[in-house]
Amino acid sequence: MSRTSVVIFWTLYLMGLFCPNNAAVTAEQKSKIHEKLEGIGLLCVKDNAITEDDITSLRARKVPGGPNAPCFLACMMKEIGVMDSDGKIQKESALEIAKTIFEDSEDLKNIEDYLHSCAHINTEEVSDGDKGCDRAMLAYKCMTENSSKFGFDNV
Repeated sequence: MSRTSVVIFWTLYLMGLFCPNNAAVTAEQKSKIHEKLEGIGLLCVKDNAITEDDITSLRARKVPGGPNAPCFLACMMKEIGVMDSDGKIQKESALEIAKTIFEDSEDLKNIEDYLHSCAHINTEEVSDGDKGCDRAMLAYKCMTENSSKFGFDNV
């Protein structure tokens, strides 16, 4: 799969994961999200190439098994600004990013609650310290497990 395909997939995946009631996302909102993620995805896949199997797993909301998948996720999260340089998830940053795209207070409250549901990730023990790969995978697992509770499972 080409790098462009990886980026397009990842953009759509994150839109589905973080955008409440995906059908209600406007073309302008989708454009803003895509623009933000496209360059980041290309950057991250250069240093953390993921396999087609990883992409298939991600698409099916399963844990990818490739060796680079955790660090690809960490790179995306760090570059987006939802993971800090210490490898900790920054839910406040994620909410601020959401506020640049969404204006509806109900949507933003739902996103905030969703992010809070995975706040415990920062207290979990990880083996890679501030690299963030292990924590990114924990966050991914938590987000996918909780997505249906907040209406983010309609990708």
